[in-house]
Amino acid sequence: MTDTSSLNRREHDRAATGLQARVTVGEATTKCKIEDISPGGAQIIASLDLARGRNLTLNLGHFGDVHATVVWCRKGRLGIKFEADPEVMAEIVMTIAHMG
Repeated sequence: MTDTSSLNRREHDRAATGLQARVTVGEATTKCKIEDISPGGAQIIASLDLARGRNLTLNLGHFGDVHATVVWCRKGRLGIKFEADPEVMAEIVMTIAHMG
């Protein structure tokens, strides 16, 4: 019998969203879509192919810029981990979740 709690490695619950945002890597900025978001990170869809560990900045419009690190990248989807304190991000995530 499998312990299903060990299969979910996420520390925070994620909220689905279709929020449009911008992602900046170095000097390059491109549009992206935030597929889901939590206080700890997000899954974004963007025309980027980035290595794990690469730093980027996610611009959340009037919520400002959030620095993050790429955790995984597959076929135009990226999993990112926010560098900001999850408690600080929780309020932003709650607002974004209620927008959708």
